[in-house]
Amino acid sequence: MIKAITVKNWKYRQAGSEKWKQGRKDAAKSEIQAELIANNEIPSPFIDCHARDIQWVGEKDWEYQSEFQVPKEDQKKRVQILEFNGLDTFCTVNLNGEEILKTDNMFIKYSVDVTKKLKYDEPNKLHLYFKSALVEARRLEKIHGKGHSFNGEVSRTQVRKAQYGWGWDWGDAVMTCGPWQPVRLLSYDAHLRDVYVKVVDPNAQESKIDVQAEIDAPKSADILLDVKVWGPNGNEIEIEPKKQLVSGAKLSVKFPIKEPELWFPRGKGKQPLYTFETTLYSSDGTILDKTTKKVGIRNVELVQEPLEDAEGTSFYFKVNGVPVYCNGSNWIPGHSIPCLFTDDDYKKWIQLAVDGNQNMIRVWGGGYYEDELFYSECDRLGIMVWQDFMFACAAYPAYPEFIASVQNEVETQLKRLRNHCCLSIFAGNNEDYQVAESCNLDWDKDDHSGDYTKTSFPARTIYEKTLPDLCAGLQPDVPYHPGSPWGGKDTSDKTVGDIHQWNVWHGSQEQYQNWYKLGGRFVSEFGMEALPSIKTYEDCITDPTELYAQSESVDFHNKADGFARRLALYVIENLKLQGDDFESMIYTTQLMQAECLSYAYKCWRRRWYGDGKRYSGGAIVWQLNDCCPIASWAIVDFYGRPKLSFYAVKRESTDVGVGMYRNEDSNHDNDSESGIGKPHNYEIHSYNVDIWGVNASLKNIPAKLLVDVYEVESGKLINSLTPADVVLKANQTTEFVKALHLPKGKKVVVYSRVEVDGKILATAADWPQPLKYLKFPDRHVGYEISDGSITLTANKPVKGVQVTVKNRDVFLQDNGFDIFPGDKVVVKGDIKKTDNIGIRYYNM
Repeated sequence: MIKAITVKNWKYRQAGSEKWKQGRKDAAKSEIQAELIANNEIPSPFIDCHARDIQWVGEKDWEYQSEFQVPKEDQKKRVQILEFNGLDTFCTVNLNGEEILKTDNMFIKYSVDVTKKLKYDEPNKLHLYFKSALVEARRLEKIHGKGHSFNGEVSRTQVRKAQYGWGWDWGDAVMTCGPWQPVRLLSYDAHLRDVYVKVVDPNAQESKIDVQAEIDAPKSADILLDVKVWGPNGNEIEIEPKKQLVSGAKLSVKFPIKEPELWFPRGKGKQPLYTFETTLYSSDGTILDKTTKKVGIRNVELVQEPLEDAEGTSFYFKVNGVPVYCNGSNWIPGHSIPCLFTDDDYKKWIQLAVDGNQNMIRVWGGGYYEDELFYSECDRLGIMVWQDFMFACAAYPAYPEFIASVQNEVETQLKRLRNHCCLSIFAGNNEDYQVAESCNLDWDKDDHSGDYTKTSFPARTIYEKTLPDLCAGLQPDVPYHPGSPWGGKDTSDKTVGDIHQWNVWHGSQEQYQNWYKLGGRFVSEFGMEALPSIKTYEDCITDPTELYAQSESVDFHNKADGFARRLALYVIENLKLQGDDFESMIYTTQLMQAECLSYAYKCWRRRWYGDGKRYSGGAIVWQLNDCCPIASWAIVDFYGRPKLSFYAVKRESTDVGVGMYRNEDSNHDNDSESGIGKPHNYEIHSYNVDIWGVNASLKNIPAKLLVDVYEVESGKLINSLTPADVVLKANQTTEFVKALHLPKGKKVVVYSRVEVDGKILATAADWPQPLKYLKFPDRHVGYEISDGSITLTANKPVKGVQVTVKNRDVFLQDNGFDIFPGDKVVVKGDIKKTDNIGIRYYNM
């Protein structure tokens, strides 16, 4: 059987120093900052303003050293391979004083045959010398020329390393180096280098499976390969042929699975996973190597087809022939020091996406290809993954050595990840075509030659030739998209492909009530910034006198360009400030972010009308998470504390929901795509409201629609519509009410519900805009606490109720909601009767 020794207990030193220092005990993964912090040599970059004090670390070279011992008996093994699963980034590797490897790409797995270089029953010394990636990038830039970038120092484009390490508008520069993935010694006679369970023809009647194995074995040996399959319920599936004689380096075992259980994203079905066990045997029955893959059988398509009554084409996904509207979020690296992000962290964060009713996560191109566990959890929980290749916000070089490194990188990652059914699309880059537009680089859309290396946009060769060819050869069942955004006449074309819609916050800084006219066929980025929890600031700022909204420390924990002006613009434009204390400001920015994102999700999801009319295929908010404690566009902060926007997105992403939008009577525009009127202005006009239902399930749902109209200031119920029988059509939006007229000159809130057999399935409230003009006198919110929940009521309509457990961190299933008279809102969570509960609501 194959034997593996993982190298641990790394020692480190600054290059040229005499003294080695012991790193974290038993750590298999390391980045130099993690070791320096653990030994109190530098402060955490997350605390106070220390990130600026530790920049020197990234400018130095660093050395690592460890020893491992190989038993004498392992000398009998045919091959000894040192496997470097990730070295960050420019590394010279020595084994027992002999150089065995030089690396320059963080994303490549390097394997070195050290069979004749090992010592047995005595220590083997492994030495790693890491050059500063920052210094190397600047050196390479002088050779290959300066490029362009939107974030971070432009020299970063020369290096195949996680780009966010140069600093981004949501994170400090933390220039890491080290063995960021495990180093292992593999000893074997025969080895399964790679096993790909290729689903050739996924369908519900019979799916054809091709288990492709890449094998390292002696040519003369009699070695058998055996494949076993177990169904999702653990029942073994008989297949033929089972065992085959190994001849050569590659072997394919083909067989059908009849009536397979198909994998669906959450909300569309179950997530059954088949277990494929591939084993190498010697002629005497000895197991030489074994690998197990859990694989979902599914077919994923990117549908770009003509639309009825609209220009351009659709952009949405089908899984097993079922159209899927994508409610999701963008994912950035979970930590500025990757080796400190744990398995438990991955599980917690993917579960947060599930708790937020999301069905897609986009792995953004400025970080790194995520850990295996990330994709396994997405497989298990039914989260589709949009996977960018690691290029972001820049014009990259494309000289031969660079392309060769990218090819090696992509082959490494596709082979590692291609058994994961969650993978739904590969995108060549993040916003690099936008950089090309912004910087007037060569981009002839009629040139399809595939070789653009002599132009000022040479990386187009990578995105339109290198990457699609590799994907077609290694994982042809996943659609490829040249970039994000990409499609149409330019990257902002709302009728073809996907867009990043940043004209709220960035760009023209539109009012967020106008999201409906800013949407596209698929919006893969949009967002609004908000401050994180007061607890998060208390965790990362040690000076209590700095805990106010405009302090130097608070400003330092915000990297967004022009954040003070832009955040103030959206707050002042929309919400009444309720005190100048820090917690009030935090609440106000979070409510504003929640309102902003709620408008986007409901406006765009409305446009999912069914066959030929899927004018919008999804909304992927920027962003789910943070890599450090900071104010950003994240809907959950670094410490896992959801902002109010997390819950707003969750409510707008329910399988069954109701939506509303307010229009001006005098300017009502029956847009053929949206059915939504002109944007609001702040004069008194006569308004009407559209009401619709959304249903992600695959069955029609007969229901009753209930609609009440309240005067905001008095809280009086002034109108109730007669309950109407409606049907929420399967897997689409259904219009219920067109232009419900509202009383002129009155500020009224419309409260809608859909009910089945007396049970409320979904609610929505449409409030007059802007909220800052509204007054809420004589409001009272009552609540009762029990173990596991808190129940809230209100005497009049109340906006943006926030429940806070002050004495500890508790994840609540709902927050930031509205309450109407007669409702009992039950918030579940790990609440105790003894908890210190805080209640806040808008204009309290």
